Amino acid sequence: MTELTRRQKRRFCVAASTHRVWLVALATVLLLAGVDAAGAGISAAAGAPSSGGAKRWSTPGPQRALSGVLQPGPVVHAQAGPPAPAARAQRTPRRPGHPRRRPGPADPAPAPALVPDVSPRLGAPVPDPDHRPTPPPRDPRRLTLFRDTSVPVTTGLPWWKPEPSTDQSGRDIFATGNFHAEFSRDNGRNWRGLDPYTVFGPDFCCDQVTKADFSYRRQHWVLQYIPAFNEHPGGGHLVLANSRIGDFVDWRPYTITPSAFGWSDDLNLDYNDVVIGHRFLYLTTRLIRFHDGTDDYDVLAAALLRVSRADLAAGRPAHYDSITRTDTIGGGAYGEDGELRVPQGITDVAYAASTTLPEGKGRRLRLLVWPEKSQWVTTVDRDVPPFRYMTFQVPGREGDCSSKDKTVTNWCGGATSGGVFAARGRGHLWFAWAAQQYGTQRPFPYVRITVVRESDLRVGLSHDVYSRTIGHAYPAIAPDERGHIGYIDAFGGGAGNSHYFPGSMIAVFDDITPVSPSVDYFLPGKGNACSGSNPQTGDEGEWGDYLTVRGWHPGGGVWIATAMARVDDTPADCSTAGPMTIKNIVFGRERDRHVYERGIDDNRR
Repeated sequence: MTELTRRQKRRFCVAASTHRVWLVALATVLLLAGVDAAGAGISAAAGAPSSGGAKRWSTPGPQRALSGVLQPGPVVHAQAGPPAPAARAQRTPRRPGHPRRRPGPADPAPAPALVPDVSPRLGAPVPDPDHRPTPPPRDPRRLTLFRDTSVPVTTGLPWWKPEPSTDQSGRDIFATGNFHAEFSRDNGRNWRGLDPYTVFGPDFCCDQVTKADFSYRRQHWVLQYIPAFNEHPGGGHLVLANSRIGDFVDWRPYTITPSAFGWSDDLNLDYNDVVIGHRFLYLTTRLIRFHDGTDDYDVLAAALLRVSRADLAAGRPAHYDSITRTDTIGGGAYGEDGELRVPQGITDVAYAASTTLPEGKGRRLRLLVWPEKSQWVTTVDRDVPPFRYMTFQVPGREGDCSSKDKTVTNWCGGATSGGVFAARGRGHLWFAWAAQQYGTQRPFPYVRITVVRESDLRVGLSHDVYSRTIGHAYPAIAPDERGHIGYIDAFGGGAGNSHYFPGSMIAVFDDITPVSPSVDYFLPGKGNACSGSNPQTGDEGEWGDYLTVRGWHPGGGVWIATAMARVDDTPADCSTAGPMTIKNIVFGRERDRHVYERGIDDNRR
């Protein structure tokens, strides 16, 4: 995370070009060495531990992607409505709760508890929420909210785990949540709503994400459909739709079913993300199987699909390649809670990373490498400073973000270390995930950030975002056009007599604070998470699986992000409505305010 000198930068640029060629060559060598073990599209373990003294883990061999074509549907003209939330009874599926992962089977011989690295080399604690930014107003270094908008939820449901997503181009904003979607054409002053329950057909539930493709001027929107929630037969699917940026009412949908990944269409897809690369849009998801009559499910595989950006923008049949991985979802005593995410900011090589592995959990990061010109994916394992893997599926491995006197309940009981968020900036790959509390140095859950050098995939610095008075979880990271990293997470807890209901914190890793970030607790919470969300493990509450941050376009030093908080502390069961504030913000340092103001200037559009 340290700044490179000019000489180092020149050497690094040459090395980066050489090593990127090396990575592609490595894929070819591994392919010739024995690709049959990998199969097509589905991972298979290959190799064996070395004979050296240190334990070496087996690594899946090279993997060939499946290929196919997504057929476009007819353009859908969505009816946009004013800010008037729909009646709950008309919009809630039979089982309103978000799907729950099923705890895995007990391990007959569990490994001893891992001792995490909590040494000073992983950084100092971030300031408490009572901390106020030290630079005075208008100081160029000050971390500032350039826009602070409360989104008026216009359709669907505004409560319980909003899991918001967003992106912005100029004055045009598109925003989604688990149960609603909105857009603004005037930088957040006025909003119109789209009803995800009806716009692309029945059986909608949850997990929406959105991302702008600035080169093609398209807004992409991913929606998830689970028929079982309405007692309908058959498996689920995703809709990947796109509209002209600023239009937001005429959408070209593409349907993605489990068969696009080589699996049976009686399964479902869940927990989705989307990233823009050089030639492709990358979509990640998971294949899941529900248990009859319940909301519990097993995770069968993590999945990654890339599809031609040009085809999507033209509204023609879109060529895609896809892979699935069974080695990145865990299993055994830890259950199955892993997934994949592609770093925001990639170009002609895609990466993904997982901490949820059959062996080496809490000590290892598995990297997938997929050049755009290749059908083959290679796998690289890297050791990381040890951390306690956090999961609600195993007694003793849950996160505890409650205040010490329990006035603030455990809002991160559903968080896991399997949620790895990623970004690429300045020749480095950044990966962030939540880790379990440990001892007096990490008394609350915290966020581990590990930085990998792209040229040779070597682990560089690691840094913990932690506090001794509150927990941090659900991180999201994104690069700006300079390669600096914007960050958002959820925080809450309290030590002694202090109480901090769950809210959100922003941070920046840049040339001013490359290692220990500048932070701002911009959104304090006013109430607890919903209760009774996971009776299987006794969790007191769940907050949501993700937040969102995106780099501003064009220009550097500015990010757009989403967050949420309770507006009061009235009791809120997870199956009933509870008022939430959903924030859509733009932030950066005061020195870069002109970048934001230029971007929203109507005279420049």
